[in-house]
Amino acid sequence: MRLASVRIFVDDLDRAAAFYEGVVGLKRSTTAATAILYGKSPSVVVELAGNEGRREGLLGRFTGVGFETKDAAALYADLQSRGVPLHGPPEKQYWGGTLLFADDPSGNIITFVQSSVAPGGAQ
Repeated sequence: MRLASVRIFVDDLDRAAAFYEGVVGLKRSTTAATAILYGKSPSVVVELAGNEGRREGLLGRFTGVGFETKDAAALYADLQSRGVPLHGPPEKQYWGGTLLFADDPSGNIITFVQSSVAPGGAQ
């Protein structure tokens, strides 16, 4: 089995699109009235939460979704300059990588992941 998709629920699709395209750098593949699909297999689905989603607490939470970055420190500076809410500077992890946590416009916490450098310098 492979991961097919992840869903991130938002309260404003236009603001979410500006963030996930302009800040995160995702490429839109499909647009519908209540959702935008980015990429293919796996894909990221950014979807309007609606009233039921709000009641179920699908907004403003830790998503568990991580986006790859080559330089977490440089990304941190860039996100700060754009006014993106951050949860502190990048954090080195016990497994060698670095994590950076930020909020999307709906208050969802997403993660940027800088992998550790493998032997020989490859990432």
